[in-house]
Amino acid sequence: MPKFRTLNEMFLLKNVEFGDQETFFTKDSKKQFHGTTYREAFTAGENAGLGLMELGLLPGDKVGLMSDNRVEWTIADFAVLLNGAANVPRGSDSTPQEIQYILEHSESKFCFIEHEKLLTSVLPIIDKTSVTKIIVLDKQFKSTDPKVISLTDLIDMGKKVRTTKHSDLIKRAKATTEEDLFTIIYTSGTTGMPKGVMLSHRNMIYNVLTVPPMVDLRKGDRTLTILPIWHIFERAMYYGIISGGAATYYTNVRDIRDDFLKCKPNFMASAPRLWENLYLGIKQKVEKAEPLRQVLFNTAYDINKNFQGSVDLLMGNQLQTQKEDELEKIPKLATAAFTAANLFVASRVMDNVVFAKIREALGGEMRGTISGGGALPSHVDEFFNVIGIPVYEGYGMTECAPIISVRSTGKVIQGSVGFCPAGTEVKILNDKGDEIGIGELGVIHVKGPQVMKGYYKNQEATDKVLKNGWLNTGDLGFKSYNGTLSVRGRVKDTIVLLGGENVEPVPIENLLLESAFIQNVIIVGQDQKSLGALIYPNLEKLTEAGFSVKQGEDLNKNSRVVQHFTQIIKDSVSTNNGFKSFEKVTDFRFLPKAMEIGDEVTNLYKMKRNVIFDKYAALIKEMYN
Repeated sequence: MPKFRTLNEMFLLKNVEFGDQETFFTKDSKKQFHGTTYREAFTAGENAGLGLMELGLLPGDKVGLMSDNRVEWTIADFAVLLNGAANVPRGSDSTPQEIQYILEHSESKFCFIEHEKLLTSVLPIIDKTSVTKIIVLDKQFKSTDPKVISLTDLIDMGKKVRTTKHSDLIKRAKATTEEDLFTIIYTSGTTGMPKGVMLSHRNMIYNVLTVPPMVDLRKGDRTLTILPIWHIFERAMYYGIISGGAATYYTNVRDIRDDFLKCKPNFMASAPRLWENLYLGIKQKVEKAEPLRQVLFNTAYDINKNFQGSVDLLMGNQLQTQKEDELEKIPKLATAAFTAANLFVASRVMDNVVFAKIREALGGEMRGTISGGGALPSHVDEFFNVIGIPVYEGYGMTECAPIISVRSTGKVIQGSVGFCPAGTEVKILNDKGDEIGIGELGVIHVKGPQVMKGYYKNQEATDKVLKNGWLNTGDLGFKSYNGTLSVRGRVKDTIVLLGGENVEPVPIENLLLESAFIQNVIIVGQDQKSLGALIYPNLEKLTEAGFSVKQGEDLNKNSRVVQHFTQIIKDSVSTNNGFKSFEKVTDFRFLPKAMEIGDEVTNLYKMKRNVIFDKYAALIKEMYN
């Protein structure tokens, strides 16, 4: 039996176990990290929770939490959950319209707001919701509005009644059950209005108990945090860190390279885009280095890649989509053993001379990374594993809080998203609804303790995806003979050409993104004879290559650049790389601007395909005219 069954039980237990440990690290004005102990944050959370109780919060109520990563978010989270209530989180970059919809739909009683800037945009819409009190998290905030108080005021309110009412709060915390909601997360979505995913304490505790051991998260580990905490991926990491006695350091895109050196993280979780950017940064440094250093890097890479590939084969860590004859395996294993033995010394030498320096730039103590929230390009995946930083790519969704599968320590099988934890069932169905065999592509369905209760006040949407405990993920994938799961795209992303051919755009997009000249790309072609592409190029890379380009220029009229990208596409999406003739991209257009978070992409850099198709309909039409 686990020591805790709800998040509240976990919070109380960890306050005893890790109370004096510095757990949450934020930066001051000089960008130096300072820690807050778990007990300091938890006690502030208890006092804030007592303050909410004084204001009239009841178990089962909903509380909005509109903020980005900060210690005060954690305090607010403690405050709400200890009361047996559920929080409804979202980032501070949300529009007033989004916030109004979420607060109104969730029937939130109170709302935490990060700072005065967000408060200013929210105040005009707050009367249209059920919110009766706003609490601003920023410590510097002062208010004369009776409807608005600061978190400091709320904590002070709780301190005044702590002696007499603390036991009442603890009773509420302990009375919370596994099936009670701890949150409603409104999916950012790529189409339509967001749906409120109802997650129970049971859903999240399953994640907390199963994932950290799979990726070897340890007590005392330092983790660098960059994903938005309101998103379920980072939320699960946050609770896992608390449970395991690790520490989290809050960073951002601007400071991340410096913070690697300051924090020296042992572990980090992020969306594929971060690992892509780090990969491109390292590659660009290599390309600008003197020729001898380039040769040294490339030689080291080839040696380590071949050594790692041989070791993976020996350990059964190469993706196996077809059943292999045992007799046929013997010569392969013998060759792999011979190669590994011959390259062992050279690999260790090259690792110390070349790749240790790269790892030093990332703090030097990174044991692994988790990538999730989207498909990790295969070349980026290979790169980090070759240079000695294992990538534990995972697969999940908000509706599963989020875990469905993840790679595990010593079992990094590239081309897969790892193994389903104990208690999770997965089946792959074809378009007729029949379960299909290993290696066959179909729609992934999942059943287990992590599957949501449903969509809040939306039974119709719930019934579409949830039947007899089985959740239809809407993702295409297959099982391997290794026992892993692989994901190959979304059912809704599938492009059906005029000839009836079905094309998955993600593998094509990922391959094109391997080119340093391409920053963003999306494949189009629904109901057309052939595929096309919308591309935003890397202007800096083009300039370095000798092309004369300007910001804001319509590159569709630049014949030299068009010719250059025509060749890139032709070389990439070819039969040599395993693509069928109907999967080739026959035309493309340059986008006028890069895709941006909140506009064309979500917070985890997932493309809002319908938004992009609508926005650039004229370019697409021009391509096919």
